[in-house]
Amino acid sequence: MSFSIHTKNIEGFTEISITDTAQLSKVCIISKGAILNSWNWNVEGKITEFIDGNDFSKGWPAFESMGFKSGKMSPYSCRLNKGQYIHAGEAYTMTNYYLGEHAIHGILYNANFTLLNTTINEEAATVTLSYQYQKEDKGFPFSYYIEVTYCLQKNNTLTLSTKVINTDIKSMPLMDGWHPYFCLGDATIDQCILQFKQEGQLEYNDQLLPTGHFINNPLFDKGHLLTNIELDNGFLVSPGTSCTLENKEFQLKVSPQKNYPYLQLYIPPNRKSIAIENLSAAPDCFNNKMGLQILQPQESILFETSFSLTKK
Repeated sequence: MSFSIHTKNIEGFTEISITDTAQLSKVCIISKGAILNSWNWNVEGKITEFIDGNDFSKGWPAFESMGFKSGKMSPYSCRLNKGQYIHAGEAYTMTNYYLGEHAIHGILYNANFTLLNTTINEEAATVTLSYQYQKEDKGFPFSYYIEVTYCLQKNNTLTLSTKVINTDIKSMPLMDGWHPYFCLGDATIDQCILQFKQEGQLEYNDQLLPTGHFINNPLFDKGHLLTNIELDNGFLVSPGTSCTLENKEFQLKVSPQKNYPYLQLYIPPNRKSIAIENLSAAPDCFNNKMGLQILQPQESILFETSFSLTKK
């Protein structure tokens, strides 16, 4: 077999490693939050890292303060205005993590996912984690089941699938997203070119909440060097559109497959990486309804994206 899967316990949760022994690449997943924490590749004897992940050597506490790196964002992503929304005529207020006056990044980023199953064949290795949310946050009193599947395939392609089932007796609002920070080795993001086709940039107010309007911003349509570019912006992308990040050595392609029409981009102050976030809806969609899904009892939905790496 060209693939192997190994697990080890670290500070109260599990690290799951998927290795492509032929390609010499390895993906590391953390069971808490179902986090993609590392993806490295040994090219001609040099190991290059493509995920700006978390240092869990001292446990979990720094995860939130370090930017929710690679967090799974569910049942909402980015900012929720003052943590409040109305669904089916009822008003709710989230109690989970706030940045300033706004709730951010959902309620499952620190959930203790269970390793459900693993599979290995000659073409790929797959890891599936699951979690049953049981109304732990009074601001989201809807039970739902979630499965997160990572599939590392030949030729350095990693597929991320999320299945959500409404296990409640009433409908629930839903948004899904990822929060990975990508890097292309040791170089800063300033040496990288970003390219994707957009159908409109979300107009944000000074609180980084969508106004409901779009701005035409073709800057990245044909690719643009990220030197001196600041990003904390959301875009509606064309169906089938990939987002490409490349430097002189490597190319990363982020290709949404199912139910991810939005893309959020963020460059942190240290400029060592860029967050390329697949989103099923716009930030604050519980209020602005832009892309919001309403899942009926026992209804399910699948979200999927893929990342691929190539050496230039």
